[in-house]
Amino acid sequence: MKKTASAKHIPVIALTMGDPGGIGPEILVKALRKEKPSKHLAYLVIGTRETFKTLCKKTGLWLPFKTVPPVPQGSFRGGNIYFLDISTGLPGGGAFKIKTLCRENGRLALAAIEKAAELARQGVVDAVVTAPLNKAAVRLVDKKFIGHTEFLAQKSGTRRFAMMFVSPRLNVTLATIHAPLKKVSGLLTKRSILEKIVLTEAMLKRGLGIPKPRIAVCALNPHGGESGEEEARVIAPAVRAAGRKGIDAQGPFSADLLFHAAYHGKYDALISMYHDQALTAFKLVAFHDGVNVTLGLPYTRTSPDHGTAFDIAYQGKADPSSMLAALRLAKKAVMR
Repeated sequence: MKKTASAKHIPVIALTMGDPGGIGPEILVKALRKEKPSKHLAYLVIGTRETFKTLCKKTGLWLPFKTVPPVPQGSFRGGNIYFLDISTGLPGGGAFKIKTLCRENGRLALAAIEKAAELARQGVVDAVVTAPLNKAAVRLVDKKFIGHTEFLAQKSGTRRFAMMFVSPRLNVTLATIHAPLKKVSGLLTKRSILEKIVLTEAMLKRGLGIPKPRIAVCALNPHGGESGEEEARVIAPAVRAAGRKGIDAQGPFSADLLFHAAYHGKYDALISMYHDQALTAFKLVAFHDGVNVTLGLPYTRTSPDHGTAFDIAYQGKADPSSMLAALRLAKKAVMR
């Protein structure tokens, strides 16, 4: 992406606070305390000052942020953690409610990712790491909001994108994302599955440094298609098309066997046909260190693979492992 005249001279990773009433601010601070920026990298936290003051008051967690204006000017310096307060000019300012699903929290969470998307589009930041938000809270502000993935794709003008989950032992991309199970079959096409295979191979090569990725594709139906027709009609043709592009893709295979094979190293990534086919297995083995990655964007976007956990918010109990893994993956991508 072409940088603006005022862009920085070093990579910058933006981190959004997520829902201010959940564990997002806590795991963000904990992750940054463990993974400090090097002299060749800077972080930009996007949130509200009130949120982090409250976090410090209740848990003692704090970071020495360097405040920047809403429209950052000039270059960022490596080794620093910058802070951009998005509450200025918003109705209600930075007011929020702890452990509560409410419009105020949704408004602030949405404002944070809007600012991150804007800065990424302008080339001011090279990657975005998003802390968890509550979709229901955001929908109180924007009824059309589906999730981070779809929102960031729309803001960047990205038409071909995918949701991938990354961990040390298992990587999986979704062929469909947040679709009701009864609609999955109708959404699967040769073209859409092929796009996911292509995007996944690119991530494995450039993001994870795997020179010759091995990708396997899940069947939709039990036992690899003996009780359905989607495998022969759309999934197998997509796999063959990927092979013609020089991609090492195989399948479709029965999902109940495929996840076991991938976990034990036979494949570098899987393409799953629907959300819970992938996430049930993935969260079983990577609940604490799994990372959600949006493929296809013109910048790197990662996120922890869990929710807002209102029940333990502002108690200092939240495990930052997934957020830390998301930050490290973004860092690895921008420093290549």
